[in-house]
Amino acid sequence: MHFSPAMFPSLPHPRHMPCPDCGASVAADERHAHRCDDDRWLTYQLFQLRDEIASFEELVAAYLASPRGRFELWDAERRRRG
Repeated sequence: MHFSPAMFPSLPHPRHMPCPDCGASVAADERHAHRCDDDRWLTYQLFQLRDEIASFEELVAAYLASPRGRFELWDAERRRRG
């Protein structure tokens, strides 16, 4: 959930806020000029997806441990060797 400073008028406005795309701390008066660094953007996006990436790895490992997955591994190795 995203909170706007207008939702809490009695609280002071923060001087810096994180960029929603790359996570960089940006001064409030420089937000309009901020441009995300490509490496930082990619790192932040991967960080945001870390739970999905971990669950994908678990799903792949479970599949490869199943009878069908073991067959696929065996068949791939057989084809690779020719």
